[in-house]
Order: sequence, then structure tokens, then C-alpha cells
Amino acid sequence: MNTVTAMSFIRRFTLLLPAMGLLLATSCTLRETRQEGSPNVMPEVKLRKVEQASLGTLDVLALRTPSDVDLPKRNQLIEGYVNKSLPLKMRLQLNAYNPNLEPTAITGLDYTVLVDNKVLGSGRMPMTLELPPRDSVRVPFEFEMNTYKLLGNDALPALRNFALGFGDLNRKRMVLNLRPIVRNGRGRLSTLISRIPLPIASAKSKPTVRTRTLPASAEANVRAKAGKQVL
Repeated sequence: MNTVTAMSFIRRFTLLLPAMGLLLATSCTLRETRQEGSPNVMPEVKLRKVEQASLGTLDVLALRTPSDVDLPKRNQLIEGYVNKSLPLKMRLQLNAYNPNLEPTAITGLDYTVLVDNKVLGSGRMPMTLELPPRDSVRVPFEFEMNTYKLLGNDALPALRNFALGFGDLNRKRMVLNLRPIVRNGRGRLSTLISRIPLPIASAKSKPTVRTRTLPASAEANVRAKAGKQVL
């Protein structure tokens, strides 16, 4: 290539540089716009099972019929009720599923607990939970709330029946309304739209290809109680 041809090629290439830069900038802008506007489906958090349920000092997980509540058990209930301290303590196992093609981080759960269609209380449980794309993670969840004001002043005769069915998935005694707080890819926090209250009986996990369990360190962090709430 002679000097004249080389100079001509360099001159033409120089003239093309602004157009190439504009094309590259347009490509980047379109790619960022597609990422910004891409659909981001809410994580699904559902109840898998009840692992523990107690009223005051009485374990009520296995209580199904009035005959299950003998005199010693009823006395335990009466003692807590008379002292105006009859906390319902439950340990549950949730399943958090990320339907998106990108990882999602849940930084907390806002929750409301209803018993027999009455609001028992609400709270927020902080957590650090990374959800892989199209994957699910099992999450331990605990709460403790006093049921005395929910029962009222004349509930002594009904105490035995009140203790029944908290561990029975078919009774629908308890409804857990969950609202996850997520952090998107750019680090901003957002509270998702409230879901329909989730009855225990209908809380079946969505089938997934893989299911992971939190490591011990993360589970210890998640199991931190939301704190005892007295209504």
C-alpha cells in the first residue's frame, strides 16, 4: 500500500468514527432500556409446614379434638389466661421461590397473623436471603404473640377448644399474610404489593427443579425473633 492510499484510508476511517460512536452509544442505550424495563416477577413466599405451636407453656401442635385436652393441659391454659399471658408461639417453615432469570435478594418479611379471622398482630422480620434464579430456598420463620386480648374477658369456658388445630393444616385456624421486601440489582429497596392472606391449609409450595436449604450461619440470622408483641 503506497503512501497516498494509506493516507486516503486513514482519512475515510477518521470520518467514520463519529458514526461508529453514535451507533455504539445507541446500542448501549437500547440495552440499558431493555434491562430497566424487563419484567421482574415478585418472589413467592409460601408456608411449607408447622414445626412448633404452643399456647403459654402448653404444646398444642398435636391437639386436634377436645378429648386431647385433659385436665392437666387445661389447667396450664387456665393459669396463663388468669395471668393475662397466653402467648401463641409458632415455628414455621417457609418456601421462598424466585421465578426471575436474575438473582433476587430478600431483606425482610412484613407479616400479619390472623387467628379465626381476627388480627392477632403484625411485625417485620429482618433477614438476608439470596434467591438464585428460578430456584427456591427454605426459610425458618418464628413469631410469638399474646392471645389474651384476642380471647377477651369471658373466654375461660372456651379455652379448651381455642387450643385445638394450630398444627392441623386442614383447620385453617391461622392465616399468615406475608409481604417480602426485596433489593433489586441496583441495590434499591422496594416493598412488594401485598399478597392475599395465605391460609395454612392452602399453602402448597410451587414445584421447582431444585430446593436449597439455608446454611447454618444464615439460618441463625433468619431465626432471630421479631420480638414478643402484646396486643
